[in-house]
Amino acid sequence: MITLKNLSKNFDESKIYSNTNYSFKENSLTCFLGASGSGKTTLLNLIAGFDRDYSGEINIDELNINNLSRDDLCKYRFNNVGFIFQQYNLLKGYTSLENVLMGIHLNNSISEREKEKRGIELLLKLGLGDQINQSIETLSGGQKQRVAIARALVNNPKIILADEPTGALDSESTKSIMEILKEISKERIVIIITHDEDVAPYADEVIELDDFNIKVYSDSNINSIDRKDNLEIILTDDDKKIQNETPKLRNKTATKLSLKNFKIHMFKFIIAALIIAVGASAFIGAVASKNITMNVIEEFKEKNLFYNKGQAPVYDNGKIVNKDIKSIFNKLKVMDSVENVYYQYNLENLKITYNNKNLDMIIKVPTATSKETMAYGSMPRYASCEIVLSSNVANRIIDNIENIIGEKVYLEYTNKNGEIEKVELTVSGLSNSQYQDFILSTDVEKDIYNKYNIDENTPSAVSFDVKNFQDIVSIDKELRDDNIGSFTKAVEIKAFQDSFTNLIKLYTILSYLILIIGILISVVMLYKISIERYTEVGLLCALGYTMKNIKQIMFKENLYFSALSIVISFVLIQALDIVYIMQFGYKLDLNIVSYLLLIGLNLVLTIGTSYFINIKLIKTEPAIALRK
Repeated sequence: MITLKNLSKNFDESKIYSNTNYSFKENSLTCFLGASGSGKTTLLNLIAGFDRDYSGEINIDELNINNLSRDDLCKYRFNNVGFIFQQYNLLKGYTSLENVLMGIHLNNSISEREKEKRGIELLLKLGLGDQINQSIETLSGGQKQRVAIARALVNNPKIILADEPTGALDSESTKSIMEILKEISKERIVIIITHDEDVAPYADEVIELDDFNIKVYSDSNINSIDRKDNLEIILTDDDKKIQNETPKLRNKTATKLSLKNFKIHMFKFIIAALIIAVGASAFIGAVASKNITMNVIEEFKEKNLFYNKGQAPVYDNGKIVNKDIKSIFNKLKVMDSVENVYYQYNLENLKITYNNKNLDMIIKVPTATSKETMAYGSMPRYASCEIVLSSNVANRIIDNIENIIGEKVYLEYTNKNGEIEKVELTVSGLSNSQYQDFILSTDVEKDIYNKYNIDENTPSAVSFDVKNFQDIVSIDKELRDDNIGSFTKAVEIKAFQDSFTNLIKLYTILSYLILIIGILISVVMLYKISIERYTEVGLLCALGYTMKNIKQIMFKENLYFSALSIVISFVLIQALDIVYIMQFGYKLDLNIVSYLLLIGLNLVLTIGTSYFINIKLIKTEPAIALRK
């Protein structure tokens, strides 16, 4: 059934086989005896289709397996070959029965119930009735090898390939296993590679490598070993033919296996998901923090409304700043970003009264609010009838100047008709000005100008408000470019904006770093999981699972991994939102787009990272994977 024809195989410059011709006997146990490095495992890998780097032919019932594709080789192994390994290669975390069923999951010609029945019957016949649902880690070496034999037999293969099946067993277990293999060989080809000469008496034929060719070492008497009759695993005539059933993994089975694998590696998946979730949440938090930026700016604006006020004076410290004040007025009037443009004038013979204390002011020059700083309180608000007194003025009418904030004072002036006007005002704050000065609410100031006997042809300055806080810097620059001397808070605003922008940039950079570090650590974690699964993937390939089958299982695992990461991310982003409220008093700007972005980021990072790592694992040749 198995024929080697002109087989030649080299490892680099070392020759292993040279034009080798040999046919294995059917329904027999063939023992390939030899020391390590004598080409035994190489031959097993060649027959299994693990190694296709050779010349010549390996025919299985006249099927030349060297002409098969990778998937066709998986199909060939699934339908025709059962493996028994020295190190058992059983899946950790699985029970005895679950390990056995791995050899038949791809068989869709029988029901799941029949598969389980067949697996249980095999374990019972092999003396493992009490270990059917026992975890594989708790079994002895001999019991593990029996589970491996049951797995090799469960799909009724025509060829059994055993790699040092007794190498890790004691003499009693060796005898028991060899008797089982001898019984199995009644109905199929069993090929054992070993260096143990005690195994040779069980073989129908013992072969060895001599001068790069296979030679028959001895032809044992088939009846020299008593055969047991309790292991009846009979191949039908159909079973004896080369089968060509396509191994297909049912979706239900793939889900079951993926959940099992995910559970086994749960702790490492949780750590990797947590790391990715932290990075993703920090990144989304940085994006969503723009709401805080806007709120802080709005809060700053509310507390510093006078920052929007600007002034273009005629004189500054006795020097002419702007000659043509009227053209400046007209220019400001037509600017879209400017509003509340009006002339300011010098006022004379004013009086401030507080608790029967009076302070006479000979002249009041319009104050450039952008040049003032506050000692206490805040600037007067529009439509609030408020006044800010200079500390100089406050000291003249009250002993403890702080106590005047919130108090009522009166401003007296003479109107156009020569009558005394008296305005009640609330002190909103004190400025650091060393002069006798005050600042009025804009509406109050304009009302006084309307009633005061002023010379409209001699304005002292033009006052204006910048509509949008963020336009103050650009408006200031535009005026300076036009050689207009103006006083604004552009310098302070730019410093504020730059510092806040730098803070956001720093936070964003840190978020990116957290995300990148999270990805790198997750890659390491997932790679560690991947390394531990080389044997598992190599075994699946040996059992006939195609790349598509293995991807099907791993893709489902990655979906669970993604779901776990998304759930953790949602918890973290909500926690981050609470922290922001406690720290800044504002919520993150989270909306449906933010959550969709969070989900997408997690999907890309988890599935993308897992795919990147697992693709190399899946593509590894079975023989190489099994050695890792």
